[in-house]
Amino acid sequence: MTIERGTSRRRVAGTGLASSRARFERRAAAVRRRSRLLAWLLVGVLLLAGLLAWLGWFSGVLTVSVVEVRGVPAASAAQVRSVARVPLGEPLLRVDTDEVLARLVADRAWHSVTVTRSLPDTVVIELTPRVAVLAVRNPRGEVDVVDRDGFAFRTVAAAPAGVPLVSSGAAQVTGAGVAAALSALGSLEPSLRGDVADVSVSTADQVSFTVKAKGEKRKTVVWGGAADGQRKADLVRLLLPEPGSTIDVSVPTSPVTR
Repeated sequence: MTIERGTSRRRVAGTGLASSRARFERRAAAVRRRSRLLAWLLVGVLLLAGLLAWLGWFSGVLTVSVVEVRGVPAASAAQVRSVARVPLGEPLLRVDTDEVLARLVADRAWHSVTVTRSLPDTVVIELTPRVAVLAVRNPRGEVDVVDRDGFAFRTVAAAPAGVPLVSSGAAQVTGAGVAAALSALGSLEPSLRGDVADVSVSTADQVSFTVKAKGEKRKTVVWGGAADGQRKADLVRLLLPEPGSTIDVSVPTSPVTR
């Protein structure tokens, strides 16, 4: 019985060793298959990347034929394309988008600009135009058009329609004076801001302007300095229907109409 038990143990031990070897070989084979699959996938990715690079850089397949302009009216798109000077017919990936961007930024008319490529044949230009808020006469007698950030982005002969021209008691409106005027206008409600004209800034950066009241009658608003802008705007809105031709909110704790 002792011999039989020993024989049984040897048989079990032999069977366990063979089973472990088989599992090891299966795992090794699975690892080899995964390695080969990963290698083929890598080769495929490299081949695809090489094909796309060849198509985009050297072939005549992916060439620029469309310049899509977003963010401006259709009537302005042609002018944007003229400034951008995207080389039509050139392989798409060889178009220098940084150069196109630099030409558009130099035009100063845009608050933000992006230039991207879009397969198979398009360069996309997306723009946010600057909006004229004030016009300021410069020392040469021309008019600089200024956006809400105080950036002068266009020089013209006369203020555009609907854009108030800022004057000053000094020969030239200072940067601080422009900032004070922008602060005053920015505090007003949009509906009222569109009726503002004849903005004046004193040498002490005190602001005044006229605004349309009932009918076509205009009233003068003595705004004063940049402080308490929201409170002054509320007072102007409340006092505008009242009698008188002048609203003085330069001291908002003691507003005056006369």
